Amino acid sequence: TAPDARAYDYFGYSVALSGDYALVGAPWEDAGGSGAGAAYIFYRTGINSWDSGTKLLAPDTQAGDYFGYSVAISGDYALVGAEEEDAGGGNAGAAYIFYRTGINSWDGGTKIVAPDAQADNLFGRSVAISGDYAVVGAPWEDAGGGEAGAAYVFK
Repeated sequence: TAPDARAYDYFGYSVALSGDYALVGAPWEDAGGSGAGAAYIFYRTGINSWDSGTKLLAPDTQAGDYFGYSVAISGDYALVGAEEEDAGGGNAGAAYIFYRTGINSWDGGTKIVAPDAQADNLFGRSVAISGDYAVVGAPWEDAGGGEAGAAYVFK
């Protein structure tokens, strides 16, 4: 469970696992404002024992971003989607890459957005990461027609 669990955070809405690390999204967590969201990384310390978790927040957290809607982890990198982040327009979306700096300590995160960000694309609804590559889905992107969708690959 989240170390700061509260009703309606939806901890566990998204989950990912890599080696000794488990990443759990709580997109309706309210620390950064109503529905700003959070993610938690847990480190396995022994046979089925885990630390108390490290909480991740978007460096520019705002209400209604739903950070943690999607999560992925691979090696030293964690990727967290915030499908309703508004920097590229209302609900354009964003994703954040975090780098592990020690045993379950992480940097402040780097924000990535679609190069052609537009309102209502929901960039960050789905995320994946493997090695040096990250993929972020934007299911309502319209370049191929109304809500045709797109996926963006980052290295």
